[in-house]
Amino acid sequence: MSEPKTPSAADALARLALDRYLAVRRGESVTIETWTHALPWALPFVVEARRLGADPALFVEDEETFFRSLAEPGSGRPGRAPAAPAASSDVYVYFGGPEEFPRLFGLPSRELDAVMTRHGPEWWRAARRSGLRAARMAIPSATPTAARRYGVDLEAWQREILEASRVTPDRLGARGRRWRRRMSRARTARIRHPNGTDLSVGVLPRRAVVEDGRVDRVDLRAGRFWTQIPTGLVAVPLRTGTAEGTWEANRPVYDRLADPPVALGARFDLSKGRLRQFAFDRGGEPFAAAYAAGGPGRDVAGAITIGLNPRIDHAPELAEIALGSVSLVLGDNRALGGRNRARFTYLSTLAGASVELDGVPWLSEGVDVVSQRERRRPPGTRGRP
Repeated sequence: MSEPKTPSAADALARLALDRYLAVRRGESVTIETWTHALPWALPFVVEARRLGADPALFVEDEETFFRSLAEPGSGRPGRAPAAPAASSDVYVYFGGPEEFPRLFGLPSRELDAVMTRHGPEWWRAARRSGLRAARMAIPSATPTAARRYGVDLEAWQREILEASRVTPDRLGARGRRWRRRMSRARTARIRHPNGTDLSVGVLPRRAVVEDGRVDRVDLRAGRFWTQIPTGLVAVPLRTGTAEGTWEANRPVYDRLADPPVALGARFDLSKGRLRQFAFDRGGEPFAAAYAAGGPGRDVAGAITIGLNPRIDHAPELAEIALGSVSLVLGDNRALGGRNRARFTYLSTLAGASVELDGVPWLSEGVDVVSQRERRRPPGTRGRP
């Protein structure tokens, strides 16, 4: 079981999530959904919701009962989260599972999708109608089982998640809005790295999305009621048919249900906005299989994202939010402000890249050029030409 390292770790996370991220107010209804392994993290959220004057409800998916029900003859598809709590709540917090996910291996793809998505179309419709503010917590993903499968240190993974969760939406939002303003008039971006990456894309900056962990009125109007904790990125959809060049990721892509679960060195050659060739240093078989079944739109270069969170470095499943990292999204980009509809989505990440907007340097080896220049100026000279 993945448990808090100190009695106060889960309490502090609850305070940050409910107060600073989700802005829970007195009298609101808060639903906390969790799997059994994450109860040590979820229970303090009940206490914190009550401290804030809200009305919490706790829903628990018992893992052993869940797997027993899957094995029962005629049990049908795995149970989805009920829509009623989403319809009647103001705030929703989800601690995902199951912890022993290898027990899912061998399920038919449709049943596996039902388990992993869990919140089905009915739930999403109810959430949108109710104006729900929802967050998925990353901390229950860092379990001994997942750490062994990925070959990473569990304590370091958990520590990084907790540190990154302490970066407040105010801090993430301030940097994100500044970066969005800087790119607001740009039409092109060029991404380069000594590893051979040299990719030029046309951007749609006025559709850029800043993910700072808050779910505000702008997000709700756009249908973005779901965030992740920790988070932090700017997502920019690409103009159709503009991606040209080569992209090579230098961060692993983690997928706990894939075989193998870690992909390294994704290399994509793109022309006229579409993927033409791909290769991996290791672990590219899951990509190839999913891409083959991806259908129309799978080959479209849909978006780039730029990470905002200074506390993420090597945490599995969170590379795209690391400060200064650049990620390329292939396939469906609707959640990131785009309009490409596809059954396939793939995100790969490049750390330490240099980025130009309309030929003007923006990031240099992953560092904000303007901020770096400001820090080097003598006191009292900031703002001078």
